[in-house]
Amino acid sequence: MLARFEADAAVLAALTDPEVLDGWNAPGITRLAEAHSRIRALTARLDGVRYTLLPRIEADGSWRSGGMARAFTTWLRLREGISASTAGKDMTIARRLATALPGTREGLVAGTLGADHAKVMTDVAPTSETRQDALAWLIDTRTGETTTPEQFVQTVPVDFPDPAEDPDGEHTRQLITQVLEGAVTDGTLVTGEGLVLREAGSLNADQFRVVARRFATITDPDTDDTDDDKAAQGEFLDLAKTIDGYHLAGFLTDEHGLLVTTAINAIIGAPAAEDPRTSTQRRAQGLADLARIVLDTNQASPGAAIPPHLNVTVSWTELIAQATRTRKGLCLTCGQATPGRATPGRSPGRATPGGAPGCPTGAGTPGTGAGTGAGVAGTMTMSGLLSGGGPVFTETGARAPRALLRRLACDSAVTRVVFGPDGAVLDVGRAQRTVTGQMRRAVIARDRHCVFPGCDQPPSRCEVHHAITHWAHGGNTSVSNSALLCWYHHQLVDTQGITMHWTGKPLTGTTTGAAVPGTLLETGWAFTDARGHRITLPEPLETPPPPGAEAA
Repeated sequence: MLARFEADAAVLAALTDPEVLDGWNAPGITRLAEAHSRIRALTARLDGVRYTLLPRIEADGSWRSGGMARAFTTWLRLREGISASTAGKDMTIARRLATALPGTREGLVAGTLGADHAKVMTDVAPTSETRQDALAWLIDTRTGETTTPEQFVQTVPVDFPDPAEDPDGEHTRQLITQVLEGAVTDGTLVTGEGLVLREAGSLNADQFRVVARRFATITDPDTDDTDDDKAAQGEFLDLAKTIDGYHLAGFLTDEHGLLVTTAINAIIGAPAAEDPRTSTQRRAQGLADLARIVLDTNQASPGAAIPPHLNVTVSWTELIAQATRTRKGLCLTCGQATPGRATPGRSPGRATPGGAPGCPTGAGTPGTGAGTGAGVAGTMTMSGLLSGGGPVFTETGARAPRALLRRLACDSAVTRVVFGPDGAVLDVGRAQRTVTGQMRRAVIARDRHCVFPGCDQPPSRCEVHHAITHWAHGGNTSVSNSALLCWYHHQLVDTQGITMHWTGKPLTGTTTGAAVPGTLLETGWAFTDARGHRITLPEPLETPPPPGAEAA
């Protein structure tokens, strides 16, 4: 079979000679386009066959003979002369297709699924143990709920024979098999993988990635949080002086990258007709202009600043649900354990609302935690996978992290938009700030800087946090329920179960008291970690005695 393929490939390759493609009897563009599409589809099917072979070769172990390589990817690289990255990517795809994505592999080999769609599935769907389990869940598409073969059969009207007439149960088993096979054939019963793959035929690879990404987020949002933390920890910016300028390199999260991109695009605007600069040159100038504007207008100084413009689109229900979700089994507000939630490694079952028992914020109130179906976030079931867009950055459509939603719920403008059943906008409400300009000035006058113990970031680098009771839990928007927190400590308080309460400022911490220069004073806010321990100021360093004091 391979010999015939190779012979046919040689004939096909000969048809690409200039004498054929540019000759008097050259094929038209329509035929060339059709040929290109068919070659791509055929290549994808052959890749599917190749991915099927690789895990079997690896499992056999005979590649270790001779001691050429201790790792299979090394052996593959040396044998076929490919790069290490190509060998690694091939094995990642092959292993995931073999262990977690049988339907994807079958569609790729059969030619009903494109190579890019299959790559989306391998890149996104089985990226954690919980998501791998979710790919195998049985889902009743009539209800959107997870089920088992036994539970599903009980929901279908079937006339089972009397046990006395079927003592060995053979006829009963045949009927059950027929019911299940019929449900699979007509699409009533699908796996988690099958639910996602049903959309592959009508979507291009980029659109399909949104669906697969949504499946991953719904089934295991905690892994998204971990990825967001890794991305945040991986941020860096290098600005190094070279002989004739500065070299700029770095990495930003989606949030910060979008902020910088939006700001630069707002500065540079549309290019003039006579502007000879490239887009990269104009962006470089825009970054410099952005810094010049901030410095020239003294915008870095303390004041009643409005947070940077960052647009996130999210339904009201999901904003509440995501802002009050637990993380890793702990309530984000009180830090206590929340029994009954679906956790990685547990079998599918019915998850309970989030929030620990006795949580003062009410995070466990019905309607704000997990819905029906294991691993399903918010009130969304598996049937809502494709209809729910989830929180996204409005400009790019990229997923917005849950921690960002909690911070935006503290200090941002919220615009209500009501859509009709056909997607038309029916009503747009006026943007409302959760903290008004005058209220923010009052908070700044009282707190003066980030109130987290030991932090002195100025108000221009702070956000207003709903301190005692979070906005998503019904907290009032008032000065008494607001506190200044820098971006880093705002995220820390929101994600680590840290609580705050007002204790009152000591005399030296007020505007009428005498403050010791360089000393961080008590701000009036007390912080308690998830274990109930008080977070206090760092111990001050002992001041050395003045010269000659010992002699005196």
